[in-house]
Amino acid sequence: MFLGSYRETLPSGSYVLKTFDKNGNQIFSKKFKFKGMDVDIFSCDQRWWINANTKILLGLRLGLRNTGDVPVYPHSIELETDSETISGLVLPECVLPGDIEYVDCVLYKNDQPTDDDFNLILKDIDGLFLTSNVFSFDVSNSVTTKYFTEGVEKKLSVPYPDFLFSYYSNLDRVTDEDYSYYVFDPYDDYYLDIFIDRLISTLPFGEKKFNTYSDPEKINFISRIVQYLDYKEDTSYSNTSEYPNYPIETLFNRVIGCDCEDKAILTASFLDRLGYNVALIRLPNHMAVGVNLSNDAISRYSYYKDGYYYLETTMEESPIGFVPSQYTTSSESEIYPVSSRPYIRHTWVNNVFTIFTKMDAGDFVKLDAIVENNGRSTAYNVKVEGAFVTMMNLTIQSDDYVISSLKPGKKQKVTLTISIPQTVLTIFKSRIYLNGKLVDFKESSEPFP
Repeated sequence: MFLGSYRETLPSGSYVLKTFDKNGNQIFSKKFKFKGMDVDIFSCDQRWWINANTKILLGLRLGLRNTGDVPVYPHSIELETDSETISGLVLPECVLPGDIEYVDCVLYKNDQPTDDDFNLILKDIDGLFLTSNVFSFDVSNSVTTKYFTEGVEKKLSVPYPDFLFSYYSNLDRVTDEDYSYYVFDPYDDYYLDIFIDRLISTLPFGEKKFNTYSDPEKINFISRIVQYLDYKEDTSYSNTSEYPNYPIETLFNRVIGCDCEDKAILTASFLDRLGYNVALIRLPNHMAVGVNLSNDAISRYSYYKDGYYYLETTMEESPIGFVPSQYTTSSESEIYPVSSRPYIRHTWVNNVFTIFTKMDAGDFVKLDAIVENNGRSTAYNVKVEGAFVTMMNLTIQSDDYVISSLKPGKKQKVTLTISIPQTVLTIFKSRIYLNGKLVDFKESSEPFP
């Protein structure tokens, strides 16, 4: 039973739990009260990286204590110091009533603070204030250094975000064909900004030089370091043919290397952070990046498809616009824009559905599905459908529910009940539609009845 929406801070107040029989008659009622959340930040360890004259604060590890009687879901931070406010994100965590949890935060502060102290504010996913505390700066190096020597103007040194690498390495992989999911994930955004700034610093005069470049020159400069990363097929690491990496993994997992989709995801993430309109281009057994520029931005090349120039990330020194001969047939490609759009997917609770037989209402299936928006904009009118479908794709029985709106980062549980057809062989499917277009589906492994 959910008393609030996903990661919502439950308001204090009185609640009534009621249960009803199959005829709608109330058979039980109990009133209970919540005093609400009461969380404090009792510790704050700082992750500073010091290299020559560079000082970067890239993370915090917070000790949180919840003395309230409802769960707390910290989502973001604001660090106030030196007459500025620096935003950051908290890696997903829940602090249950009576518990103490240590949570990791990502942010980017690129200088030596002039103030001795800072005010730290903790908020939930809806931007509501949870708590705050004042801490003193401790500018001492606690982050190791990693180096890149290929595809760069000179040796590149960067901080190694071990806590982020550990976080991403333990996440499940998404099997959807649309790998924009790995670009949309927000928790590495601050670190990608750090890496880009460090990369630009390898140029003579750094950012000043970079800003004199044309857009194609900037894109070639950024993508070059990815093109030089060691290439290795997924099958040499995992038992599956596809094991997409998050950008942090591609940068720092030198053991497993990276293949075309990993390089494309990383390059698209870099260019997206720089403000370019990019897309992932899926081809048969390959993936590349598309970049939207004006149609006369590159005199030697033309658009590949849908207003995007082709960018190959597995070939060293391959410039924006150049298309390898084996990928020139753009009609074989699918474009997945990395833009401000929803990204809807769903799972079955516990990866199962429940079959009820010999009931008064007949045999039926009950499905509890979690629908989530992993994109960057609110999704409207999301239709969730459960259906029994014949081998000829004819729907025999179905039930559906429409989610009026689903904000980025939010989830919603949907329950559907569908009668089981008895006279025809069917497969059970759950399907998600956005603006009338099928965007996700799952199906049973065995037919019915």
